[in-house]
Amino acid sequence: MPEEPNGGHEPDLERLAAAGLYEPSSPSAAERRELLAYLLERFSVDEILQWVGRTNLVGVAARAIDRPPPLISAVEAASRAGTSVEVVTDLRAAFGFPVVDPEAPSVPATVVDDVETFLLGAELYGRDEALAFARVLGWAAARIMEAARALFGGSVERMYERAHTELETAQANELGIVAWMQAQSVMQHLLAEHPLRNVGFAEALLRGELHVAVGFVDLVSSTAWAESVSAADHSEALRRFEVGSSALAAGHDARLIKAIGDEVMLVADEPSALCRAAVEICAMASADPSLPDARGAVGYGLVTARDGDYFGPLVNGVARASKLAPAGRILVTSEVARFLDPTSWSTEPLGLQELRGVSEPVHLSLLTARG
Repeated sequence: MPEEPNGGHEPDLERLAAAGLYEPSSPSAAERRELLAYLLERFSVDEILQWVGRTNLVGVAARAIDRPPPLISAVEAASRAGTSVEVVTDLRAAFGFPVVDPEAPSVPATVVDDVETFLLGAELYGRDEALAFARVLGWAAARIMEAARALFGGSVERMYERAHTELETAQANELGIVAWMQAQSVMQHLLAEHPLRNVGFAEALLRGELHVAVGFVDLVSSTAWAESVSAADHSEALRRFEVGSSALAAGHDARLIKAIGDEVMLVADEPSALCRAAVEICAMASADPSLPDARGAVGYGLVTARDGDYFGPLVNGVARASKLAPAGRILVTSEVARFLDPTSWSTEPLGLQELRGVSEPVHLSLLTARG
């Protein structure tokens, strides 16, 4: 039998009962009292009532670990940051959190720091450029959140299965929040490390010139494949393809820029590094019992970097060329072929190829890794 909360909680329990959170005559009253006693050691009644409106009662316990900042209005945020309400609402919209009522307390107080940082960025790089970068941050955070939802959601569900009381379920929620906060710390470390490992890349951006190897690898006949497997198997196989592609790219000093359904886009400073990654991604797909074969193309040249992505004729041409590659193989442009060590690679010229949406024919070769 759970221990009864001390008498000091009785007035609080009465308020919680009046709010419909506790029914003394209920068969599960003792279990609910145990949970409420646990919560009252961490929160006031007002805080419990505030948070129960945004989550269930067992989820309130997690707020003791991750206490969100107080909410203020966009008007107040603008006043504190010394700017206009329009700047605050534009920034919040770029982050993916549009402000419905500027007068209502709907934004966290930390927004003031965000607005001040945005104003500095706008002064250095221009308002439109700073807003574009804010959209990238918002998109990246949303994608991380979706991945975390899938990861932690399943884990917490399994914790729920092992939990027998409301208190144990609340404590499972707390463990999930601890894991999420540690993941945020890891993200801070990664953001700090990236510029240290890509000094030459950053310097090239500052000069306004960026020559990189660009590659696309996609799955062959992916539409027919998707129709032949269950949605769950399709999703899991695509996850393996994306995760495996990212790992193989990183292993060769390349970077996965984005995954577009059944296709990944990669960049690297060295064409040979990207060729190696692309070939290994094709081998990975062939070895996977569920995935169809992959194919792709690699090019090298001048690109435009914007908002975490790459654009320009080279990117368009390589994307089109990837559709011409045979299953399991990689095509390369003549610029890439000139960089490759003939002791490690062989190339079979296919001649000039007309690519849809590309004004000039492109010379392509079929790539083979020696040995």
